[in-house]
Amino acid sequence: MRRVPTAVTLVAGLLAVVAPAVVAPTVGTAQEATTTTTTTEPPPPTLPLFEQFEFEEWHDTWIDWRFDDDRNTSITRAYQENGLRVNIPPNERRGTGPFWKLPEDVDEAWFRYRIRLDDFYPITSGKLPGFAGMPNFTGRGCNPSSETYPGWSARMLFEPSGYGGLEDGRIQIGYYTYHLDQAGTCGDFMLWDGDGVLDQDQWYCIEGRVRLNTPGGSDGVLEGWVDNELSFRQEGLSFRREAEDWLDVRTFWMNVYFGGATIPNDRNLTLRIDDLAVSDTGRIGCPNRFRDDDGNVHEANIEWMFQREYIYGCDTELYCPSGILTRAATAALLDRILGPPATSTNFFTDDEGHWAEGAMNRLAAADILRGCGPESACPDEPVTRGQFAAFLSRSFAIPGSATDFFIDDENSIFEADINAIADVGITKGCMNTDDQYCPTHAVLRDQAATLLTRAVQWWESP
Repeated sequence: MRRVPTAVTLVAGLLAVVAPAVVAPTVGTAQEATTTTTTTEPPPPTLPLFEQFEFEEWHDTWIDWRFDDDRNTSITRAYQENGLRVNIPPNERRGTGPFWKLPEDVDEAWFRYRIRLDDFYPITSGKLPGFAGMPNFTGRGCNPSSETYPGWSARMLFEPSGYGGLEDGRIQIGYYTYHLDQAGTCGDFMLWDGDGVLDQDQWYCIEGRVRLNTPGGSDGVLEGWVDNELSFRQEGLSFRREAEDWLDVRTFWMNVYFGGATIPNDRNLTLRIDDLAVSDTGRIGCPNRFRDDDGNVHEANIEWMFQREYIYGCDTELYCPSGILTRAATAALLDRILGPPATSTNFFTDDEGHWAEGAMNRLAAADILRGCGPESACPDEPVTRGQFAAFLSRSFAIPGSATDFFIDDENSIFEADINAIADVGITKGCMNTDDQYCPTHAVLRDQAATLLTRAVQWWESP
């Protein structure tokens, strides 16, 4: 094998998930000039395939779904809501591998999917989903295209963990390409540059494009993007001969596969895939996870908490950054971060059947949640900044401080907790001041993301 140095119409931003954008107030009242400029936006791409893996039956219209695919895949929590979990078990190679056939054969197509490596440390290379044009057995399995049996494919690939001097757990990706000028019988490895390296436990947006060559020519193109950044472009490719104008982009191959045929797999390899789309008219793009936090001062910390799977938003594409955090939501956040042990004790009487009842009982057992009254958790009441300081202090065992940081918490029962979290840099005050904490104010959801990000980073620091 040789390694060589983007039906549904997509509305811009519709397929993303991030909190409501903060809009700056209009400054001044001067009337704008009457001259206007009209610009023509390109039409959005059409998506003959848009799969979010919400149901187990997602593959009913796919080809070559096998018994092992049923066993090795499941629907689980993923990028937006549900997604596809794929596991390659020890001593096996195929995680999944069905084909989706495009409604019409085309010469150019784009794909997009989100991927997260959950426990993915392969000892050799393998395959990830991508396009193919295989009317028979060639273009795969170390069977190159021939005049009698033409075929091509351009799946994604992964290299072994730590390949090329990377740290263990970092995974180099690229294209595994069957084309007419390949060096041997098996496909060529075309590794992506720059952003073409994936870390464990983080969502990435992968996009690819294939443009087949003019039959008999050498003007084929492969491109690839990671999180909207161009990471690969290869021109001058040949996929089909002069008489093979009928050979087109036929299928999207949902292939997750370990190695070839020689090196055995000795471990579970687990990843998740979500938000899959195929376009035959243009690049799809990777909108943000939430569409309502763009420009928010806390946006980076909201994203950090999402990548850690500590927050899920308030709706499919929303984070609701200016929403008030409740005591139940606080318990759920801390429960995901800390992972406290289960308990059979029912500590409160006002949370029966509440969605966060389990989390509140686990935190109560760990002496983090102490209730708002006798046997009461007040799950739907707002959590104040003073209470939140106490939650953080108890959760992360933050040591006390002899320094009095703020002038507005002298009568607060949470003063010691407030000073403790200030001393380690978790809070910097409120109202754009450095001497006030606003202990009785409700915590907003965007503020919580920043406070929790700082707390977790302090907790995890050496």
